[in-house]
Amino acid sequence: MRVLSNNDVEKIITMKECIAVLEEMYNDLGRGQALFLPRVDNILPCGHENAYYAFKHMGGGWPRRRIMALRLNSDIITHPSIGGALRRVKVPLAAGRWVGLVELFSTDTGELLAIFPDGVAQRMRVGATNGLGIKYLARPDARRAGIIGSGWQAGAQLLGLLAARPVEEIKIFSLSKQNRETFAAEMRTLTGANIRAVDSAEECAKDTDIIMAATSSIVPVVKPEWLREGMHVSCIKIQEVDSGVLNRCQRIVLHTSLQEKHADNVLPGTGNMPKEHKEGWWNEKERTPRKFPDLPALVVGREQGRMDPREITCFINNVGIGLQFAAVGALILEKAESLGLGTVLPSEWFSETVHP
Repeated sequence: MRVLSNNDVEKIITMKECIAVLEEMYNDLGRGQALFLPRVDNILPCGHENAYYAFKHMGGGWPRRRIMALRLNSDIITHPSIGGALRRVKVPLAAGRWVGLVELFSTDTGELLAIFPDGVAQRMRVGATNGLGIKYLARPDARRAGIIGSGWQAGAQLLGLLAARPVEEIKIFSLSKQNRETFAAEMRTLTGANIRAVDSAEECAKDTDIIMAATSSIVPVVKPEWLREGMHVSCIKIQEVDSGVLNRCQRIVLHTSLQEKHADNVLPGTGNMPKEHKEGWWNEKERTPRKFPDLPALVVGREQGRMDPREITCFINNVGIGLQFAAVGALILEKAESLGLGTVLPSEWFSETVHP
C-alpha cells in the first residue's frame, strides 16, 4: 500500500494528462460503464462560534482501470463576509492543517492500493473538468480570457484554460489587489503566458472570449450585462452565476445531472441565509440538474457542444464526483509506481484475517 504526499502528487501529474484521463472516464460514464457514488455532506455543530463541522464523502469505480476510489473531508467551516459578500472558508484547525484524503482500492483483489491527501488531486480534477468544458463549448478561436479569483482553485482553472485553448491574454481580478497581482506574477512565471491583474471584475470580463469564475463566493460574481455574442462562461460553483446570466446563454451544460447539489449551507440553524440562496436558479423547477445536458453526455456525443460561433455558452461545475478521483487516482498511482515515489507500507496493515 503506497502513501503519497501532496508534493508527490504535484510532481507526478500535468493538466494535459488530467484532461485526457478524465475525458476517457467521462466517455465510459456516458456509456454507463462506470460506477457513480453520490456525494454526501454530513453537517454537525462544533465547538466554535459561527462555525460548523462537515464530513463529506464521495466515491466511484472505473472498471477500465480496475480501481475504486473513496474521497473524504473532515472540515470546520465558516462563512465570513469579505468585501460585502459571504464566502465559504474552511478553517485549518487540525494543528494548523486541513483533513482531506483519497483512498484507492483494487477491484480485482479488494486491496487498499494507495492513500494520499486530496488537495492537489482535487484542484487538478476541477481545473481539468472546466478545461473540458472549454474544449467542447468555447469558440475554437477564443484567444482572450478573464478569471475572477486568485486563490488555490483559480490556479488550476488557469492551467485548464491554457491546456484547452492557446489564449493570448488572461486578465485576473480578485477583491485583494495584492493577491491578484501576486497571483498574476506567479502564474506568468509558471506558464510564460500573458497574464495581468486588473482593477475590477467588469474590466476582467470586458472584451474577452471566455470569462471564468473560481472563487469561494456563495453569491453571484458574474453579471449578465458583461456577456456578449460568442462568449463562454465557466464557473466552479452554482452560486457564481444567477438566472440573469443563464437567461443570456443559448447552451448550458452542467458537470453532472446525476446528483442534485443545493447551495452550501450557511451556518445551519442560524437563519443566516442570503437572499441569493433562497432565490437561486437551482430552486427553479425548470432548472433542476436533470433538465440540463451534462459533461458525460457531451463527451460521449449524446449532446452537442457549441453549434454556432455566436452562441453564448456556459459550463457549470455544479458538484464534484468521486469517480474523478478514480480516474486521476489511477494516473497518480501508475506514475508513482513507475517513479518509485511515496512510502510503501505492508498490505497486511490494511487487511484482516476475519470478515463480517
